Amino acid sequence: MRNRWVSAALGVALVSAVAACGGTPGQEKPKTTQQNQGSAQAVQTEGFDKLGPVTLRVVSSEGSGGPRDAIKALTKQFEAKYPNVTVKVSFRDFSSWIKQVKLTMASSNPPDVIAGNQGYQVDGELVKAGLILPLDKYAKAYGWEKDFSDLALQQFKWSADGKQFGTGNIYGIAQSGQSTGVFANLAKLRKAGVDPASLKTFDDFDKALAKIKATLPKSEPVIMMGNKEQYPVIHVWGTFQGAYTPAQNIRDWIFHRSGQTFDTDANKQSLQKLKQWNDAGYFGRSDDYNGRAEVDAANLFGRGQGAFMLGGNWNAQTVVDGLKTNAAFFDMPAGPTGKIAAIGSASVPIHISSKSKHADLAAAYINFIAGKPASQALVNTTQVPAIVDPTAQPSQRFTQEVAGGWQQLVDAGGLTLYPDWSSPTMLETMSQGFQELLANRASVDDVAKRIQDDWNTYDKELGGS
Repeated sequence: MRNRWVSAALGVALVSAVAACGGTPGQEKPKTTQQNQGSAQAVQTEGFDKLGPVTLRVVSSEGSGGPRDAIKALTKQFEAKYPNVTVKVSFRDFSSWIKQVKLTMASSNPPDVIAGNQGYQVDGELVKAGLILPLDKYAKAYGWEKDFSDLALQQFKWSADGKQFGTGNIYGIAQSGQSTGVFANLAKLRKAGVDPASLKTFDDFDKALAKIKATLPKSEPVIMMGNKEQYPVIHVWGTFQGAYTPAQNIRDWIFHRSGQTFDTDANKQSLQKLKQWNDAGYFGRSDDYNGRAEVDAANLFGRGQGAFMLGGNWNAQTVVDGLKTNAAFFDMPAGPTGKIAAIGSASVPIHISSKSKHADLAAAYINFIAGKPASQALVNTTQVPAIVDPTAQPSQRFTQEVAGGWQQLVDAGGLTLYPDWSSPTMLETMSQGFQELLANRASVDDVAKRIQDDWNTYDKELGGS
């Protein structure tokens, strides 16, 4: 049995490298210190209490309770280990942060440690501009290169010029394994006479929605959603895109394999199903869900609003804190493809600024919050550790369901990664397209074509056909 849950999973999902576009015209890479550049230089992994007073500035994009609680707890433990070190953690909204991160890191005094995001939109740009350090020497010193499989590490690798994704130097590691699935309120399902065990296929799940809706107040959604940031609806759709489209096809499209297209009958079927659910009122009023943030949706679901919530396992702690023993989690059942598949990968990569004066200390902090020392705190906050200490295993039913949901996707080769990795502008293209689809301002065909047009434009920049 593997102890490294994420390394087991991503070996199936992360495939060979693809080329990216060239650097930003007129932009120079920032100069780095000799300490940062010396890949052969010895790495300090302990003795930081002898540095004197030091402050590390950290930016995290974790927005939900479990991940934030884990980072807060681990940061306090790190400061207790090194009383001379002060770690100032700033939590930013993910969708806002990824728009600001490059500008922040290009400033004269950027944070030492930051959250990035896999793909061309964020990490590709940070590497291209020389704003973050390659971490290969730290991966060797702390054993990260062994804790993740070679294929798993591809999502953190870039060529030094930022032109190739999936090969080259390691620029970050992730804290947890993240996948999307189905959160259920067991009390609401019992009232509707729906046994979760009976939902063996996607069609079973689809048919159960109308039955559940009939038992709820008209003002209460069957599926709780918050789409203020505009990406959550993509995650909702991503829980069942794989019911129609094989996971490998989705990954091939993200990695710009030759001849791939989003504009397929299968993807259109999944978009049509999303629209049908919206038209049936399963998500509630659009004014409500479009004005509600993802974290607010999780809090409302935890307080008993909605029978289901489709989204990331990073919301697990918020859900169980609210629903207690009525909380359940499972993967969306398989559809016509016959295999479960859903959006998921390792969590966001953690990077070190190329301007940090304390790179060794920053790496020690990253290891503390994402390496083996972090396992117990992550399990305690209902997360799946990326690098697992075998002594830290979930014991509660709900926590086991969350970990099991991840592992089942791993075993099925069903992690589809995130579609916005496919181009620097794909997140905006998909978010706007989905919002217009649900508002009846765009057809399924229009949205599918718009998404593929974005992909084609960037594919040409990558040198594709």
